[in-house]
Amino acid sequence: MAGSQPLENAMAFVLTDTGPCRKRADIQLNPDEVQKGFNAAYEEICDTIALPGFRKGRIPRNIVAKKFSKNIVQEVKEKLVRKSFFDMVEEQKLKLISQPKFDEQEREFSEGAEFSFSVSFEVQPALALPEYRKIPLVKRVKKVVEADLQQTQETLLKSRTTYAEVEAPIGEADDVAVLSLEALESGANVYHSHLFPCPISAEAGYLDIFPIENLKGLLGGLRKGHFKEIPFTVPAEFPVKAELAGKKLQLKITVDGVRRAQVPEFGPEFMQSLGFDKEEDYREALRRGVERELEKRAQAELKRQIYDYFDAQISTDLPEETVKRHRDYLVNLRLVSLMRAGMPNEQAEARRKEFEGEAFQEARREIKVGFALTRIAEEEKVFVTEREVNVRVVQLAQQRGMNPEKLREELEKNHELDALRGQIKEEKVLDLIIKKADIREEEFVRAEEAGVKA
Repeated sequence: MAGSQPLENAMAFVLTDTGPCRKRADIQLNPDEVQKGFNAAYEEICDTIALPGFRKGRIPRNIVAKKFSKNIVQEVKEKLVRKSFFDMVEEQKLKLISQPKFDEQEREFSEGAEFSFSVSFEVQPALALPEYRKIPLVKRVKKVVEADLQQTQETLLKSRTTYAEVEAPIGEADDVAVLSLEALESGANVYHSHLFPCPISAEAGYLDIFPIENLKGLLGGLRKGHFKEIPFTVPAEFPVKAELAGKKLQLKITVDGVRRAQVPEFGPEFMQSLGFDKEEDYREALRRGVERELEKRAQAELKRQIYDYFDAQISTDLPEETVKRHRDYLVNLRLVSLMRAGMPNEQAEARRKEFEGEAFQEARREIKVGFALTRIAEEEKVFVTEREVNVRVVQLAQQRGMNPEKLREELEKNHELDALRGQIKEEKVLDLIIKKADIREEEFVRAEEAGVKA
């Protein structure tokens, strides 16, 4: 589909659909508009600069052109290109969702001459919004029982775990071994790495970049100063270090230290560290915390149901580049999570392709529902105030242990503040849908309470 239209007699343009939610605009500026751009630039420079032998504002244009022509041409071109494009976007009521890609760089641009360029961009899809004011939802209500309080208390205790160097051999599930590794082939040093630290609780893990089954069984019983050699055949496909693919290695593992988990015991000292002198006050706070967490999970489940509803109800084309960008974002989140869990960076990165396939459908779903929520925000007049943004920045700063002003500067520098506003707006829309929904409460029954073996 293509269309052509003049805009305020300054330019003409042709809009062409080049893919799902993707357009190209071919824009032509007439000579008068180009000349106006140059005249405005020269007037501004002549009024502001000072040159020896001339009064400010009285410098001849030909002298200014000789000294600044290259910069002026580039500046006028950039201003006219962006202004004409965004004038067209406003006139056509287009809703951009990506940065426009201009092709004007290599095109000749000069005073009093016609100028044409092209720009590609993505727009929001035109989707039919389903009924959203009475969505049927099920809220699972869970009562707090003693087992919940005990589990939460254990989590609190473990959150204050410290690790102490011990002379004992590796043996307990939470032990952390500090290791050195040499990978040898035929007596030659092929690869060398220091590992620090290496949790052994998992049945499968990594010695640096090498996947090893049953680390606990392999390292159990070793003390500081002990070493062990094991044969290892590198997988035929080994993108982490391709030159080692298929090689038969001897892995020499040296224990440089053993660290053992020290979990605090529950008692007056622990309660006081949390700010409580009386156990009844502590337990009441614990109960309220569990209730808040259960409500938070219930709300998250309601929001998941809303996503399911819109995903099933809406059928529309989606912008491919936007979906790919969101897919890459989801993949990066998974890779960072693996790295934080102890997987070597190279090994995690090698799984990118695998995760891309898994994340593609999730990205399509989130983008589709995101457009629906944006439409609802427009219909319901949902806005985000600057105060709400500031409150969220303060909350994030507290979580990250940062100064709020410094974090805001960081977010602005990385162009993440708009994304934060979008996140807040989406949350407000979801809350609005929940308030308007037809919610049926259903009591959550534990397996043990229902007489079923867990």
